[in-house]
Amino acid sequence: MHIDRKGFHKTTIGVFAVSLVLMVVAGLENSVAPWAPFYFVYIGLATILPLKWNTYRFGPARNVRWWLWVVCPVVAILLQAVVSVGINVLYARVVVAIGGPERLDDPIIAVPAMFSAMFDAAAARLSIPANHVRIAYMSLVVAWAGLGEELYFRGYVQGVLRTRHSARYAILVASLLFATRHYMQMLLLLPKFPIFAATAWVAMAIPVGIVLGIIYEKTKSLWLPVAIHYLFNLIPFLAG
Repeated sequence: MHIDRKGFHKTTIGVFAVSLVLMVVAGLENSVAPWAPFYFVYIGLATILPLKWNTYRFGPARNVRWWLWVVCPVVAILLQAVVSVGINVLYARVVVAIGGPERLDDPIIAVPAMFSAMFDAAAARLSIPANHVRIAYMSLVVAWAGLGEELYFRGYVQGVLRTRHSARYAILVASLLFATRHYMQMLLLLPKFPIFAATAWVAMAIPVGIVLGIIYEKTKSLWLPVAIHYLFNLIPFLAG
């Protein structure tokens, strides 16, 4: 079967292939790269490729109805509440019920402990205080993810798949790839990869991706998903 290489990135197989390559890049940057856990090459590729391939849709911001802008912070707060309750209440209760309160200090099991361990590992590697790593890492996430992740996962992945499949398929696949990529950010903790905590974190990213995907599908514009994503990431950053 002949494959048009110039258009391969706009096929279903191409979407999965490109996503796999980017995950490998993110994994290397979050493990063996001397600047781990910061992932600059991945950020550049995930942002530049959708722009180069023109697979996203924004449209004039003035075309977005005013009341939808008002709803953005509400959606962001509700999504952050769902994630917080899911991880810090429901999942934490399961952890305590199975292993006792002390398991909440285990980075293999508990999500907050996982992040603390990641920042400590990065601090030891970079020879700077763990709190400085945390602030720099969260600043990077807040500054880039709202635009970059939406350009890639909604603009490219969902956008391309939507031309070949149903909206449900495109939204679900984009959300699963979006969530799965978050595993890469904990590879710095190898060989003690926090599989349970990371899986809980990844699982909570799925509904976030689905909501953003639905909004993109309904509005045909990235303006609202980008705005909600930025607000979603900004809330925990401001909360400390």
